This record gives sequence, structure tokens and C-alpha cells, in this order.
Amino acid sequence: MKIKILALSLATVTIAGTATAFADTGDADVVAALNTVAKPLASTAPSARSHDLDAFGAMVGDAKVVGVGEATHSTAEFYTLNQRLFRYLVAEKGFTTFARELSWSTGVRLNDYVLRGKGDPRAIFHDEVKGPYDLFDNREFLSLVQWMRAYNTGHARKVQFMGADLLYPGDVLFDKVLAYVKQHHASLLPEFTKLYDGLRPTTKNAGEYMAKALAVPLKTRQDYAGRATKALELLQKQGADEWVVQHARALSQTFTDFAFDQSTADGRRQAQEYRDTVLADNVTWWNRTTGDKVQVSGLNAHLSYTPIDTMFVPSPMGGMLRKRLGDRFVTVGTTFDQGGYNFLIDQGSCPKESKPAERPLTCKGWVTAAGADYNEYVLDQVRYRDFILDTRNAPEAARTWLAQPRSTRLIGGGFWSPGQAVQTALGRSFDLVIHLHQVKAAQLLP
Repeated sequence: MKIKILALSLATVTIAGTATAFADTGDADVVAALNTVAKPLASTAPSARSHDLDAFGAMVGDAKVVGVGEATHSTAEFYTLNQRLFRYLVAEKGFTTFARELSWSTGVRLNDYVLRGKGDPRAIFHDEVKGPYDLFDNREFLSLVQWMRAYNTGHARKVQFMGADLLYPGDVLFDKVLAYVKQHHASLLPEFTKLYDGLRPTTKNAGEYMAKALAVPLKTRQDYAGRATKALELLQKQGADEWVVQHARALSQTFTDFAFDQSTADGRRQAQEYRDTVLADNVTWWNRTTGDKVQVSGLNAHLSYTPIDTMFVPSPMGGMLRKRLGDRFVTVGTTFDQGGYNFLIDQGSCPKESKPAERPLTCKGWVTAAGADYNEYVLDQVRYRDFILDTRNAPEAARTWLAQPRSTRLIGGGFWSPGQAVQTALGRSFDLVIHLHQVKAAQLLP
């Protein structure tokens, strides 16, 4: 049983499951319908017994790619839930790749650790999980990477880590492409060296590099994009190894993204659309090339079928993956009623509605129970504290409710207030929804 204080015209106490709780909202029929199909989620702890996830497995069915969204970029339970679901999919559904909204080069380095024990994941996080990815640098996410390595030491069938994104062109990509050219097409090495001249990062810190890269004059950035793309095309012409071609493609993707004129609204929109296209391209390439079943994680807005954050994610990869893979792709959205998260600030001190987090320019925020105009308000009246819902198989009253857009929490890297809520029709955006009653901020690494 959950108790919630709701401020309408005056404060009233709402108790889930009572007929009087919905006198002012008219949601009793919706909650009753949701109660018939919601499946309890016993825990978000990665090591918890998996008996309660059998319902999740049935909902996933024979999907080859499963997207798992997060309602905030820095809440502990969304990371631990992602790990728990992946561990289940590995054990019960034959999944072998975990993909993340992280740059391709970061994935290459982390996969070297996961497969071969090469490198230190904490050092990789320190270098590359920075800038737009800074909030991912947390203990819960590190725990997933470490579990993947431990799993591989005891199993013949290996799991892999993939970075699907494009924002940072790490050294490892230049090294792999140039080493391949030197070994197999030595006469072309001077040309490749010239094409890549000036493109390699000048700092190990990905956040610092990205800031500098976007400060370069637009014409220079466009030249960089042209050269990176020419190197890719030259490799393709030689019939090069498909993995080396993909590394070169990742470099072309990054510099193409940088070449949009992001000082204009149209340029920013084009860059945002291109980014999600690349996310979908890379996940599709990995699934097709390796044959691996893939779990891909990121903000709800990226995994949604429909645009729910029209400013920053106007064309989500979830919709693109659905068009390409059909019912071989299933996407999961997450929601929560109340709790904590981390966010970033550019300078100064944390807003009065928050408090400092574990490292500079990072703060802890929190939200109280959702108001009656939110999707989370009704979801939190379902009889289970935490649960999994298949939006495709809900009764009519629930399907009608799920088809209507209403306020929903979506917290990326910045501070959040109710005025920033996105309008989301959960049933149109996600196949499954996992709702958590209460959450806490992720533990950021110092």
C-alpha cells in the first residue's frame, strides 16, 4: 500500500486501491484495468533472483534488440535495473551485447576490458565518460562493466560492450585504422596520415576535447568532416576488414556531427537528428555483423518510438530501429513517482532546490510525488510498488489512457522542474513500461 499527499484545491490523502482516491480524477477504471495486466517487479538489485522477470521475458518474446530507457540520466535504480535486465536476457534469452549511449571509441576500450581484461574501466571512465556523458561516471554503471568482465572469465559464450554514440573520437580509433593501413596497404599510409592530421584529440579528457572541437571555426570543422569521410571511403574502396571500416565510419560520424552549424536552430536540429540516426545505424550494424542479440540503453527520449523531447531528440532512434527491425525490436520506457537524481551546472553553486553532489559542478536534485496531471500519478496507484506493464496487451480502458499524451518526467543532464515535463503517450512511445515508486541519485565516482 502506498500513501501519497496530493495538493489540489486542498491537501488530501490518497491511498492506492480505494474507490474514493479517484473522486476528483476519474482514473479508477484506468487503475483497475492496469491492475489486471501489471506484473510485480520484486527488485532492481542486479543480483536478485530472477523469478519475477519471467513475465518480462514473455513480453520481450523473440526480440533481437531490446531498448531499455531511463527517465533520468543519473538515478541509481535505472542503472541497476539495466544490469538486472541484461543479466536475465543473457541467461534466459541468449543476449550477448550491452550497448550504451556512449561514444564508439569508449565502447571499443571498455570491450577490450570486458573480453580480455585489458585496461582499467575506472581509468576509461575518467578519460571518456565525460562532457555530455559525465553523469554516467557512477558506481552503478561501473558495476555493470565489472560484472561483464567477471562473467566472461567463467563462460565460454562471451558478453560484449558496445558504445553506439558519436560524440568523442578517441585515440584508439585512429590507432586501429592507421595500424591496419600500415600492415595491409602501406603505400596509402601517407595519405591516411594526412587525412587524419589535426583530427586526433589533443587531450585525454573527452569533455574538454568536445568543447574545443565545437569552438573551431565552422569551415574548419567541415574540412575535418570531409577528410574523415574520405578516409572511410578510401578504406571501403580497398575492401578493408569490416571492423576497421566501422572504426573509420565512427570517426566520420563524429566529425560530420561537429560540422553542423550548431549556432542556428536548424543546424542544431540537423545535428540532433543525425545523432539518433547514427545510434540506430550502429546498433543495427552490430546486430547484423555479429549476430548478437543486443540490449541498448539510454535516455527514454532516445528509445521512444515517437518524439517526446522535440527540442533535443526530434527523431528518436527507437522509431528508426522499429522501422528497420520490426517486431525484432522491443523498447522499454521507465517512470518513477518520487526520488533523486544528479545533474550538472556550468558554474557557481547548486540551486537552492538541490544540494552538492560528490564532485564539482554536480548537484543532487529530487522530486516529490507526481501531480494528478502526470502519467506517473496514475501509474503509482497500481497495486504493486514497482511493476512491469505491457502497453500492447492492456484492456481497453488502459489502452485509451496510454494513448493520450500527458506530462511525464524526463531528466537529462540538467536541473529539472515540473515546468520542464515532456508530453508523452506511453502506449505510443513504448512497448513496455517499468514503473518505480521511489528512487535515489546514482553514486558518482570522484
